[in-house]
Amino acid sequence: MRLYPVWQLAHEGDYGSLLDVLLQSRGLTLAQLDVGPEGLHPPELLKDLERGAERIERAVRRDETIVIYGDYDVDGVSSTALLLDFLEHVGARCSYLLPDRHVDGYGLKPPGVEKAVALGASLIITVDNGISAFDALHLARERGIDVVVIDHHRQNAELPPAHSIINPNRLDCDYPFKGLAGVGVTFKVVQRLSESLIEADERRRYLNDLLDLVALGTVADVVPLLDENRVLVRYGLKAVERSARPGLQQLRIVARCTRGPVDTTALAFFLGPRLNVAGRMEKPDLALALLRAKDAEEGKRIANRLNELNGQRQQQQKQGVREGQALITDEMLQRERLICVLGEEWNLGVIGLIASNLSETFHRPAVVVTDVQRNGVYVGSARSIPGYDINDGISSCAALLTTYGGHAAAAGFSLPAGQFEEFRAALIDHANAQLRPEDMEAQLEIDLELKPSDIHMSTVQQLRRVEPFGQGHPTPLFAARDLEVAAVSRVGKEGEHLKLAFHLDGGSRSAMWWRQGGVAGELEVGDRVDVAFELSEDTFNGVGTVQMVVRDIRPAGAGDGVDIQDIRAAAVTDGPAELAAAR
Repeated sequence: MRLYPVWQLAHEGDYGSLLDVLLQSRGLTLAQLDVGPEGLHPPELLKDLERGAERIERAVRRDETIVIYGDYDVDGVSSTALLLDFLEHVGARCSYLLPDRHVDGYGLKPPGVEKAVALGASLIITVDNGISAFDALHLARERGIDVVVIDHHRQNAELPPAHSIINPNRLDCDYPFKGLAGVGVTFKVVQRLSESLIEADERRRYLNDLLDLVALGTVADVVPLLDENRVLVRYGLKAVERSARPGLQQLRIVARCTRGPVDTTALAFFLGPRLNVAGRMEKPDLALALLRAKDAEEGKRIANRLNELNGQRQQQQKQGVREGQALITDEMLQRERLICVLGEEWNLGVIGLIASNLSETFHRPAVVVTDVQRNGVYVGSARSIPGYDINDGISSCAALLTTYGGHAAAAGFSLPAGQFEEFRAALIDHANAQLRPEDMEAQLEIDLELKPSDIHMSTVQQLRRVEPFGQGHPTPLFAARDLEVAAVSRVGKEGEHLKLAFHLDGGSRSAMWWRQGGVAGELEVGDRVDVAFELSEDTFNGVGTVQMVVRDIRPAGAGDGVDIQDIRAAAVTDGPAELAAAR
């Protein structure tokens, strides 16, 4: 039943103001979280922004053909949609290209440059990629095509030969905030361009209307919701609610995100996965078409298709996780501090999700590789845990790889099939040297033990003062001890979820444990348990009531010891990091 052997409470004991103790334990202040538009940094602080903006403006005014090259995830698609919207708004001659994950892989490559040439491009603008596109940018230079790179990924080597590279994470950029998503950097470029290409009386309204796209990409890319990302997402959530984009309106309907205000949970677990699924299962152009749909009928048709694909993705992910777990033995877990598995039939679009589940289940970095294309090239996706930079680990094996790149928590790569075993051994050696046994002990970081009287809608309302929640400032997680189970049942089409109720203060509180229907037989009415949970507003019946969203349950008064077999037995196909798959 229990998923986390260790519960770590950031604050022990009683408390006065819940918000005060919450923020103090996180090292944050209300002033930091309440940052408004004044907290946005001037775009020109980005290295190369002025140079890149001047080149784009010149292309617009001279009626040059501009081709935007994006990416297949939500960040890349929303970046593409945002820049296309702006360029069309100012009358530019423009087109776009999005890579097919299954054919093109990540980032601009020489064939992408050739496609841009065929479209008549004299300027290529990459969004959410480009910082590592050396071969493609050398080819573009040979063809006399300028490339403006707009990216946010880490610089792993020298800079490629672009006209300009706008990226807060390039090593020589002093921009004060490094956590922007690709769509955030794209918005900063558009913000700067709007000063010369849009009239002042229209500019503010137009930029505000783009913030729905900024919020989608920022939340979906799991960048820190701190600093100016808080401003972009806070106002972006409001922009999603009022968005005039027919496709986005229809997506909210099929994802059942029309009750109550839009929050980061809606974007991360309901809307984002349905946009991401286009690139995973078909082509990302479908997601872009939804964001650019002209009327409700077109939007509804595309939204329904995305919803259908999401169901297919869920089934493929479940099958892949089962097969991946079957490849992992106790002997491997004792010997290897990083999981690296190969599944020749796994869909390239779901290997990242499989890696995320395996990483969370076994609490160690996980690398999942597939040979589904049967072309002699293996493609891999990696997810990590706190304390191990997976991008550094993969970079240490660069001599064996064809392509690679990513972040500390997630990365991707490709390599010749014949190099796989050497790569696997080298990466495991790197992780074994970096990780300690205690790093792989699954821990649940809990903010504080909540008073029973605070398991109430008033607390949900208090917490709204410090929204939005996300990476770097997650949704508060609470504990309650020695609760009596009042009701337990399985819900969902296949009984995949667990619905509970707990006796509390002479009444009861309802609770939901997503994707844990299988443990229903381990709980009985009258059991006394400790519960780790988030609080949310349940609007299912049209009336807002408090609901406990369970993250873990253990017998009341249980110690923190548990062995790996218990964790494996309790794990199911979707852990908390992949709740998107459940909804």
